[in-house]
Amino acid sequence: MPGKNIKAFLDANTIISGLLFHGNEATLLELGHIRAIKLVTNHYVMSEVTAVLNRKEFSLTPEEITGLTRYIHECLTVIENPPNELVQKKMGLLDDEKDIPVAPGALNPEIDYLVTGDKELDTESLPFITTKNLLKQILPESQ
Repeated sequence: MPGKNIKAFLDANTIISGLLFHGNEATLLELGHIRAIKLVTNHYVMSEVTAVLNRKEFSLTPEEITGLTRYIHECLTVIENPPNELVQKKMGLLDDEKDIPVAPGALNPEIDYLVTGDKELDTESLPFITTKNLLKQILPESQ
């Protein structure tokens, strides 16, 4: 399969969309689950995902949140957060400071792409790709 050697860093919005809605992001998580692609994120993003899953607007029970969290860990690898010094160096590069720990995580030399719907992270310095375009690379015959 073409995506087997691709390693993609997922932002929280991609993970949440894949968990709670049908569509490209859910397909991407499933491809990670069957190991057709290597998906990674960091602890910072995972804490953001957990906070979003606990929002009242989604009405998820603690058991559902536990199940979704377990599924995430079956789909991707959680890597360490970037060092604080690196995060501090990146301050001011993005308007939303919550995105700062995401950027250095995606700049890891082993990462091919940052998969996110956050257009602010679409900069020349980051390997940004949309879920749809990544799926076109992995599953060219189905697109």
